[in-house]
Amino acid sequence: MQKLIVTFVLLFLMLPVAQGFAQLTDTKSSLGVKLIGNTFSYKDEEGYTVVIGEVENTKNFHLDGIKIWVGFYSNRASDKEPPLETTTGTTLLEVVQPNGKSPFMIKSQTPNPEISEITVNTYGFNSAKNKKQQLLEITPATLSIGENVKLPGTITNKGQQISTQTQIHLISYDVFNPPRIVGIQTIPIADLKPNTTYDFDFEGKVDPRASSFKVIAESDNYQSKFTNVADISVDIMTRLISINDIQVMDSSGNHLSKIKAGVPVDITSALSIQAAKSTEQSYVYYAQVKQFGEKGTVEFLGIAEGTFDSAQPQTQKVTWTPQSEGAFFIEAYVWDPDGVALAAPSTTVSIILVTP
Repeated sequence: MQKLIVTFVLLFLMLPVAQGFAQLTDTKSSLGVKLIGNTFSYKDEEGYTVVIGEVENTKNFHLDGIKIWVGFYSNRASDKEPPLETTTGTTLLEVVQPNGKSPFMIKSQTPNPEISEITVNTYGFNSAKNKKQQLLEITPATLSIGENVKLPGTITNKGQQISTQTQIHLISYDVFNPPRIVGIQTIPIADLKPNTTYDFDFEGKVDPRASSFKVIAESDNYQSKFTNVADISVDIMTRLISINDIQVMDSSGNHLSKIKAGVPVDITSALSIQAAKSTEQSYVYYAQVKQFGEKGTVEFLGIAEGTFDSAQPQTQKVTWTPQSEGAFFIEAYVWDPDGVALAAPSTTVSIILVTP
């Protein structure tokens, strides 16, 4: 095994800055490349608007040169208003495998504070002549989160050629379903000899919204598969607020395990604060209702704001009117107004049954 000394490159540092967008639209494409999941956008420390998302190759052959168009708008009175500016970019991966996926990251041309709405669309691609085989294998070790994120691991070139201009990408996702990509970090590494394993190390800032991670590598001639980072260790992570006792209540305050479609109910959580950073701690409470099952979709996302001005526990609630029948479960989160997690995600409540 050979040891690599690598230089850390952070494509765009994900800072907990305000989002503030009134609308974000993803326009589906019928070209065979489609946007998937939810697109994430934020303003970086210089005021540029950064858009991160993911596309899927729906064709059964390799694609490259995928074009992604982003229109940046102010508050529009109608869809006919022209954008303040537009930018065209491409995918993070040069070649997207048949029925495969690739993230993208596109930045506005100017740090325009008037940008508040975004439209994203795909509108072109090429059939790739360089069909990159997935002969790079990544084995991540434990990812540790403290003041920085650190991820050691190994990469093996299982091909018969030298893997040139190799890059490894660490992709972070938030907690929601479907998850959004909230960060992309990249390290370039030296040429990889055939049938040889090398060590690598990531170290850099992590977006506070990140809760899961994947890695993927690409070189001039090879790729790896997307690999989940299974082991995550939190070394130093501020968790000011605890979420306890999530319940579903009727208007009289009675606990419910079965509810009727069309009848409003309150989702409540008991919140307690360990220690405030200042005299007041503002927070945003999220209650997410998901259909039961491994790939359950989000049925409802309720939001409520509050402030701790003492150590006195609080009860927070949102109102949900179920529209669909079936079994659901609930998760709760508490972030500060800038999107920094103040509490570990809640444990889920018992399954809630919605009946006609």
